[in-house]
Formats: sequence, C-alpha cells, structure tokens
Amino acid sequence: MTPALDKLDTLRPASSGSLLLRIVSAALLIPLVIAGVYAGGAYFAAMIGFASIVMLFEWSRMVERRPLSCAFYAMASCTCAAMFFAARGSYGAAIALTLLGGVVAGLVSKRESGVGIWMFVSAFYILAPCVALMWLRLDAPEGRSLTLLLYAVVWAADTGAFVFGKFIGGPKISYSLSPQKTWAGIGGGVLGGCLIGGATAWVLLGADRAAAFLLVGGALGAASVAGDLAESAFKRNFGMKDISGLIPGHGGALDRLDGMIFATSAMTAGLLVYMLA
Repeated sequence: MTPALDKLDTLRPASSGSLLLRIVSAALLIPLVIAGVYAGGAYFAAMIGFASIVMLFEWSRMVERRPLSCAFYAMASCTCAAMFFAARGSYGAAIALTLLGGVVAGLVSKRESGVGIWMFVSAFYILAPCVALMWLRLDAPEGRSLTLLLYAVVWAADTGAFVFGKFIGGPKISYSLSPQKTWAGIGGGVLGGCLIGGATAWVLLGADRAAAFLLVGGALGAASVAGDLAESAFKRNFGMKDISGLIPGHGGALDRLDGMIFATSAMTAGLLVYMLA
C-alpha cells in the first residue's frame, strides 16, 4: 500500500463485526426487498434505481477519493435515464445510456482526478447488471420466481460463506484478494447456493425442476462468492475496508451487493443463452 493510500485511513468507516448488527440489518432489509420483487413494476424499478445510485456514489467516493464529483453526477444522470427506459422495456436505450454514462464519466474523471478508467468500469460493473436485473424481473419468462430465487441464492451463499469461514476457517485463499477469506468459506457459499437454489425452485417452479436448480444454485453461489472476492480486491487496491457505513454490520451497498452483481450477470447471461438456443 502506498503512502497516499495510507492517508485514506480517515475516510474508512468503522467496520462492525457484530453478528447481531448483521442479523438485525438483514431482518429489516430482506422483507422490503422481497416485497419489491413481488410487486414488480414501478416499485421494483424504483428499488433498483435507488440501489444503483447509491452504489455509484460509493464507487465514485472510493476511486476518486471524494464524494459528489462531476463524474458521479454525469454517471448518475445517465443512470436515472437508463433506469427509466429499462422500466419501460426499452433495454437497448438503457444499455446505450449505460455506455454513454461510462464514457462521459470516464472522460470527466480523467480530467479532474486522473482515474477515468475506473469511472468507465462502473458502467459495466454496476449499471449494466442493474439493467439486467430489471429485465429479469420485469420481462423475462417466470421473472418474479427467478428473481426471488436469485436473491435467495445470493443470501444463502453469503450466509454459507460467512458461517463456514468463521466456524471452520482453514487455509486462506489469497492475502492480496482478502486476508480473511478462506477456502472453507468458498465451499460454504457454493453449498448454500446449491441447497437454497434447489429448495426455492421446488417451491416456486415445481418439484420436477428442483434437481436442475441444485446445479444452477451452485453456479450462482460460486458467482456470488466471486463477486465478493472481486469487491475485496477493489477495496484493497484503494485502501478501504468498508466502502461506507450505510448498512450497520455489513458496510455499504456495494459491500452488501457485490455478490448480487456477479450472480445477476451470470443468471441473465445464462438465461439469454438458454432462450436463444
């Protein structure tokens, strides 16, 4: 870590390791998310739009070392427009606005902060998966059930990784990625996704599809764990522990939704390939 990054200690929010805080936060947020997914329409669009703006704010704060930059405003403006078109089913326009936002934010950030590539990356890392999630819930076949299953698998993978990592421990994956992540945690995340994927499919999609979704759940669980590792690598690169203190016990929205970003990308890509095959 460079001396410049060491100076960021004052920007790092305190990270609470309290299991009670994690449980309470999850107990409050999960019903709201389930209600939004179930309702769909404008409610779901508003939920995803709000989450995307918060994640972009945290990303901008991390990579530019300051909040509310011009690059953030540029990206946020394109995000609002992209979410509007996605909610109306105009996904081509939403993707075009995503790319436009990334280019404009990248150019502005390069001029002001010298980190233009990282603001450009936010278009693909944050906004594109949000557009994909809108499509999954609002327009994909069996969208409500598949979206509920996706959330359930990501939550199960996160819980499985936390429990196995904490109580089994063992060899670490890579200090450069995350000093705390273990191979046992990876296994717990995949196992949790596998079991909950099959169980949720049994309830929502029918018993005849449960076996297939054991494999789907395992793959999504692996994607969720990969997202967690990627976010850890980003934070270490920029000298941060938690991106913000928005969610007590969890950190920021990006800390909480890192697995969801990767799992959404994996699920929507897989579903599109299946539909086109």
